[in-house]
Amino acid sequence: MNEMLALLGKWGAPLQQTNQFVAERVEQWTKMQMESLKAYVDLGVAQVKVALKVTDPHSLHEFTDSQFAVLSFVGHRMMDDGRMLAEWSADGCRQADRLARKNLLGLLFK
Repeated sequence: MNEMLALLGKWGAPLQQTNQFVAERVEQWTKMQMESLKAYVDLGVAQVKVALKVTDPHSLHEFTDSQFAVLSFVGHRMMDDGRMLAEWSADGCRQADRLARKNLLGLLFK
């Protein structure tokens, strides 16, 4: 019985560390996605407000001209979001590799 408890303790700590790591990564990913979603929703709401102010051909022309700037902003924002997600993924791989090595060494040489 004591051997079983010792074995569970030996395997329990690495599993706990791994689960904690995964939970932190999911939390970070969710935060990034929610911030990005908020930015896009805010932009969409602002665009609807601007579109509702179109009352004549001149204001329609100004609105369509402003849409090129909005499209440029959205394109840059999407590229930044993609870059941020790629960096987050690479960092996660490095951290997961480091944690796996630490856990494996701890299991092998304890």
